[in-house]
Amino acid sequence: MFLIVGAIVQTVVEIRASKEEAKSKYVGIIKPPSKVLFSAQENTVRNLELGDSGAILAFSGQQGAPLFKIFGDNALTIISDKGTLKVSTTIRNRKGTIVAELINNEWKVNKNNTFDRNYSKNAIEVKDDSGDIVLQVKVLEDRIQFQGKFYDGQGNGVGIGKAPSGQGGIIVRCAPNDPGLDLKIEPMFKYPSDNHIGEFREE
Repeated sequence: MFLIVGAIVQTVVEIRASKEEAKSKYVGIIKPPSKVLFSAQENTVRNLELGDSGAILAFSGQQGAPLFKIFGDNALTIISDKGTLKVSTTIRNRKGTIVAELINNEWKVNKNNTFDRNYSKNAIEVKDDSGDIVLQVKVLEDRIQFQGKFYDGQGNGVGIGKAPSGQGGIIVRCAPNDPGLDLKIEPMFKYPSDNHIGEFREE
C-alpha cells in the first residue's frame, strides 16, 4: 500500500515539475503526430492550410524555395525533410523587432516582445505584446496549419490566415499609416499559459 501511495505521489511531483519547466520555456521543436513518408520524387508536394479553414495551398516547386516571399528579408518556407514537413519563418512587430522565429520547426520566442505563448509537441502559438495572436502553427501528418501576421521595419504588414467567415483563407495587407492588420486569429490554446500549458481550447 505504501509503495502504491509513494508511486502516485512521485508521479504527481514529476507532472508538476514538467509543467513548471514548460511554463518557463521559450524555445522548442514542433513535430508531426507520426512520421509521414512521402514519395521519393524530388518534387514532393508540401501542403499549407490557412488555419483550419480547409483552404490548402499546395507547393511542388524546388525543394527549399519559399512558398511565400513576404518581405525582402522574410519568407515562408516549407520543406520535406526525410518525409517530415518542416516550416521556417520570422515574425516581427511594426518596429521590426523579432517576436518569434521558426527554423525547420525549431521555434524561438522573444519573451521581451510577447504577451504570452503556448505550445504542445506538434503546435506553437504566440501572442504579441498587445495580446493578438501573431503566429499559429500546427504540424499534422499531411500538412501544416499556419496563420501569421508579418511586418517589415517600415510598418508594412501582411496577414495570412483563416477568413472571418470561417470559410476559406485570406491574405490581407496594411500600409505604415494604417491602424494595423485587419486579421483576427482565434487562439487554438487556452490562456493564460501558466495555468493551461499545452491545453487546446477544444479539449
